Amino acid sequence: MLHVTDRERDPVKIAVTVERAAAGWLAFAPEIRATAQGSTREEAMANLLSLLRTYPDLLADVRQAESRRVELVAL
Repeated sequence: MLHVTDRERDPVKIAVTVERAAAGWLAFAPEIRATAQGSTREEAMANLLSLLRTYPDLLADVRQAESRRVELVAL
């Protein structure tokens, strides 16, 4: 789970899937349809955070949801 903060807004949590790919690692946030890649898991996550800081409007729908709770379910 990724915790994103914005100085002007409340923090928001989004679920992120991180997986190994042929060219390194992918960090995918399906709820906001955002993907970032990196040569390491940490770099992929850092790149996703950078993307969200550069384009904060990607979180607009998530921030506007009236009742929202992110839960991880193992199957």
